[in-house]
Amino acid sequence: MATIQKLINKKGVSYRVLIRNKGLKAISKTFPSKKLANQFVMQVESDWKIQLSLGGKSNTKSFKDISKEYRIDRYGGISSTPVPYESRIRYWDDLFDNKKIIDITKNDISDGLKSLPNRLSNASINKFRGAVSAVLSYACREYNLPYNPARYTQPMAEPRGRVRFLSSKEKGDLFKVCKSSSWNKLYLLVLMAVTTGARKGELINLKFTDIDFNRNIAYVSTTKNGEPKVLPLTDEVVLELCRFRNQNAHHIFNSEIKTDRPMCFTKLWRRALEQANIQDFRFHDLRHTTASYLAQNGASLLEIAEVLGHKQISVTKRYAHLCIDHKAKLVNRVLGDIAKP
Repeated sequence: MATIQKLINKKGVSYRVLIRNKGLKAISKTFPSKKLANQFVMQVESDWKIQLSLGGKSNTKSFKDISKEYRIDRYGGISSTPVPYESRIRYWDDLFDNKKIIDITKNDISDGLKSLPNRLSNASINKFRGAVSAVLSYACREYNLPYNPARYTQPMAEPRGRVRFLSSKEKGDLFKVCKSSSWNKLYLLVLMAVTTGARKGELINLKFTDIDFNRNIAYVSTTKNGEPKVLPLTDEVVLELCRFRNQNAHHIFNSEIKTDRPMCFTKLWRRALEQANIQDFRFHDLRHTTASYLAQNGASLLEIAEVLGHKQISVTKRYAHLCIDHKAKLVNRVLGDIAKP
């Protein structure tokens, strides 16, 4: 908001302009006439670049400064930032370095996206776009950056997400093989993956201190989205956990060589898939299996998103076609008799 003050001193009459906007440094300038003062007010209030150059906070902050503050605000610190997300932000840190955040343009971001390695998928490139956009959005909120230039860049087209899940027979065969594995926790790990929908990293980093045996839940302190999550545990999972409850290892799924680290079970997992004769299947597909079983048994997309921890329902929509039977029953139950008098 601008005010014009009339000043009278030994040199005569002058007019001081004072412009205050929330989040910006106050702008003060003196003119010999009221006409010039009014012209300055109109010019400044119609052009945010002038406001920022004269008194804005964001004109002095570099991208690296803002990204550091963003990670502290969002994740509680740089060391707490999920590793994949941290690497994406560091890419932009290195690219922009000490460039002022106000000077970053849409073309700068487009050029940065084009400079990414060719081996990256469109989905991965979009994640880099999302990382820089998050930092710039933070600058808009906290430093009055007028707009987020990343939002004016075009995201890459992504193919429809893969949905591969275990059939009933495949599930039974896999469980049977895992129970006879040389690693006595493979069955527990796979069972937890199917019944919770948790990601591999969330599961293998669990500790017994994260388990509430009274309430049958597990606490995941940091997820891919950077937010804590609670995993409800089935009775069978709790019984399996109790088998290993008194172990001295730091992690539930600890390495047998270095007990303070999670187990690297890749070879054991591949062997189990071969023995169960399951083709084209990844550990992450156990998460799809959770969602698919829920969808086929009447869960709504919102309920599936809640279980999986999706922040955007658009990600969950890949399972929409599996909800057809449930939708048909719902429509018939509610609207089936609508034509009757």
